[in-house]
Amino acid sequence: MNIIGKWKVKKIGVFQPDFSTKMCTPQEIEALEDFEDAEEYLNMASAIVEFLPDGTMNTLFPVTKELEEQLIAEGKEIVDGFGIMDTTTWKEENGEYFYDTKIKGEIFGEKVSSLEKLEIEDDCILVSHMLLEKLEK
Repeated sequence: MNIIGKWKVKKIGVFQPDFSTKMCTPQEIEALEDFEDAEEYLNMASAIVEFLPDGTMNTLFPVTKELEEQLIAEGKEIVDGFGIMDTTTWKEENGEYFYDTKIKGEIFGEKVSSLEKLEIEDDCILVSHMLLEKLEK
């Protein structure tokens, strides 16, 4: 599978009261009654993840004109009405894809890799509690 291109959120992991995660579509989140975090999850579900050929992975969010001015003042890049909110790297190794979580640490004194495998299932990519599907042009 070629992951280069833009991907939209198909489902997002919603944390449950029992500390589990349930994968929900944006429509399912909208339908939840008395869910105080719905707006936050819907904002996350509006993200676009872009994999560039140079190994860059951008997370993009739609921005209003008012927010666009603020983000530009903060040095954020705006592309086609989307602000680049996070940038990291990705790579392919032996037919598998990985992205840099930027999480650093050690386990029992041994450094652990900040790379996490991108799970591919049914032409979708699972990355950080988001199930992504290719954005059609």
